[in-house]
Amino acid sequence: MGVAGLNVAVVEDLWWRYEGREDYALRGLSLEVRRGEVLAVMGHSGAGKTTLALAMTGIIPQRVPGEIRGHVEVLGLSTLRADVTEIARRVSIVFEDPEVQFVMSTVEDEIALALEPLRLSRDEMRRRVLWSLELVGLDRGFLNRSPLQLSGGEKQRVAIAAAVAREPELLILDEPTSDLDPVGKEEVVAALRRLRRELDMTVVLIEHEPEYVAEFADRVVVLREGRVAMEGGPGDVFSRVDELRSHGVSPPEVSELAARLGLGPVYRLEQAVERLRGSVRAPRAFSPGDGGGAAAGETIVECREVRYDYPGGVQALRGASLEVRGGELIALVGPNGSGKTTLAKGDGWPPEALSRGGQGHGKEN
Repeated sequence: MGVAGLNVAVVEDLWWRYEGREDYALRGLSLEVRRGEVLAVMGHSGAGKTTLALAMTGIIPQRVPGEIRGHVEVLGLSTLRADVTEIARRVSIVFEDPEVQFVMSTVEDEIALALEPLRLSRDEMRRRVLWSLELVGLDRGFLNRSPLQLSGGEKQRVAIAAAVAREPELLILDEPTSDLDPVGKEEVVAALRRLRRELDMTVVLIEHEPEYVAEFADRVVVLREGRVAMEGGPGDVFSRVDELRSHGVSPPEVSELAARLGLGPVYRLEQAVERLRGSVRAPRAFSPGDGGGAAAGETIVECREVRYDYPGGVQALRGASLEVRGGELIALVGPNGSGKTTLAKGDGWPPEALSRGGQGHGKEN
């Protein structure tokens, strides 16, 4: 069987059971991956997402023992018969935990190792190393750093750079933002935006964050217990909010809100804003003086160049300045450890913890 038309991969009636397990991880699963698309695969934990990814690389069944039925063909190669190294020249995969892929002591050597099977010249290898790093937003200063000493987001970006450096015809990303803090997630998502914008690459994106799927995916497949439970464009899939939840997948918050408001298929914030534009009346202006509190515009909390050290020398605030006026609603946002809670507890700061030059005060009540 050949890969028909514009399909990069075809999975037909695939059954797979890991050795020593009674239940099948995949149960008659069938799907196609079309050339140039970003196909998102979602599903509850244990739905078969990673198993599917391994089957598309030939790692299953050639490197993982178990029982298989059905057929998987990627780029004209049967993953049951073609050598895994041959498939790896054309298909790259990035796992959820990038550390499992790191074996070299520097970032440069890690990416170069991924290029060795291609037998490139030294100059071409160097060009691809630098190009792939730039593509994921990392500069030359990372070349001699140890991959294991980078932040979570930086590690994942190095893993993506190593995968992309080979210029694969199919890139599989297995939950690339999982277990990262907000900063790390945004770093990886920014790298994915560059890939999407600059490369015409076919991507299978396994992801549990619906907002990221809504941004990147051309098509969405939802798995449940090893089978395809839902399939379609993001607008179609994410508009079926109750059905999604029944399969253990959270819809984008904007899709859930749109469903409650009867706005139709909406999966991006800008779509909801456009549909709501002109249909919502402006609320009556709120006057903070009406409630007997502080007069409008009066400063009730002020911090200037505040530095705060916890016992043990941990510096929580480094010159933070903030002014809060009566009637305002202030949101403090930032990644873990950025000082949000410390700043919010300003009235409880002991004087000895404030570094010289910093001060903060608040109006009573």
